[in-house]
Amino acid sequence: MKKQPAALTLPMGARMRVIWTIAILAFLAALWAGILTFPYVFASQSLYYKFGWDKTLLRSGKMVGLTAAFLLFLQLPLSGRLKWLDRIFSLPRLYGAHRCFAYAVTTLVVLHPVLVFLPDKMLMIPFEVRYWPEWVGAGLLMTILLQFGLGRWRPKIFKAYPKWLWVHRIMGVCIGALLTTHILFVSETFERHGLPRNLVIVSAATILALWLWIRLRAVLMRHHDYIVERIAPAGENAYSIDLRSKTGKPLDYLPGQFAFLSFASRALSREPHPFTICSSPSRPDTLQFTIRGSGDWTRRIKNLSIGDKAALHGPFGHFSHLFFPRHRDIIMIAGGIGITPMLSMLRYMADTGDPTRTTLIWSNRTSKHLFHRQALDAMAAELTGFDWIPTFTREKVKDGYFGRLDRQALESLLQSHSRSATVFICGPPGMILQLRGDLRCMGFEKRAVHCETFGF
Repeated sequence: MKKQPAALTLPMGARMRVIWTIAILAFLAALWAGILTFPYVFASQSLYYKFGWDKTLLRSGKMVGLTAAFLLFLQLPLSGRLKWLDRIFSLPRLYGAHRCFAYAVTTLVVLHPVLVFLPDKMLMIPFEVRYWPEWVGAGLLMTILLQFGLGRWRPKIFKAYPKWLWVHRIMGVCIGALLTTHILFVSETFERHGLPRNLVIVSAATILALWLWIRLRAVLMRHHDYIVERIAPAGENAYSIDLRSKTGKPLDYLPGQFAFLSFASRALSREPHPFTICSSPSRPDTLQFTIRGSGDWTRRIKNLSIGDKAALHGPFGHFSHLFFPRHRDIIMIAGGIGITPMLSMLRYMADTGDPTRTTLIWSNRTSKHLFHRQALDAMAAELTGFDWIPTFTREKVKDGYFGRLDRQALESLLQSHSRSATVFICGPPGMILQLRGDLRCMGFEKRAVHCETFGF
């Protein structure tokens, strides 16, 4: 039995994450509240000549625009794969906030000109040179709408994800430049008053420096520190890939975490993709990813060759039993390739002799989609508290449960389990949404159910 390696960095404690979360959110709320005072404290000349409802509309329009700008400035930190933010919030949650902000910004930038122009009964910006900042704003609005549309309907517009990502990044730079220009010159609030203008300049410079750092980091990450050592089939249309460090230094990660992986191979583009590490940090000589072909890029993963170079950025995520209370039973529910983080956690638990009662329910279409079955059986024999239940939706198997994992199935499979158990779910978004609702109806605690989708 292997013991926990000394190099393993334990996660930030839950209490410390809460403290950091409150501090960051309080700072952002205070900053936002301060920005919303600008139309009052640093009022422009246009507000002096408005009264009653017209003044309220114009001031509200300015506050809506400032809120949109504030959210836009936060979009890069949310999507920049910053490890210190991942340690507090987890990268999937940051990406989720990034998407929510996109909806909010799109709504606000459409509402902003309506509220600003309505008091003046303007239907269109005059074609005069003095209105060039407003035309910059119109260009900004069109660019944001286009960016939102391309992201919302990406699968229908871009078949290749790397092409969309390249366009998304270029348009993001354009939005930042247009936004800064529009703010600095569209209103006397930012033209004549030092504090608002300096705040915009400092914010824009900070975001630019962060963007340059992220792009430089991406270039430096192309230094490939890993080599493909082994490729083996792992169930239907899936392959396990073992990587070996060229430097001999093991990756410091927690069981269940994921990393962005790219290869220097003729078989694949070099754009990084996120995959869960399914090996255990208790075995530092092994770094394994199991990948199922579900898209253009992953379907070509089988064409990798032994000796191909690989680059890795990570680890990320909080989907690990080490982040949560250790005194509770553990229930793991996986759909298809969603088993990979559970494999990592179970391997770590087996190597460290973890006695926690743990139940794995793994749903697949057929028995052909199972992989690492011998390893799971061996762990079930080694760990006294571990049991696993294979379920199938399209094949009746002698030693497995047949049918979809609905509430009726969960009631049957988990009838003897404590409702205070920690639950991990990983699989397709539809499956996760259903299971979360079913588990809550069954009495499991909402805060004890932790989910991770394939592509978050």
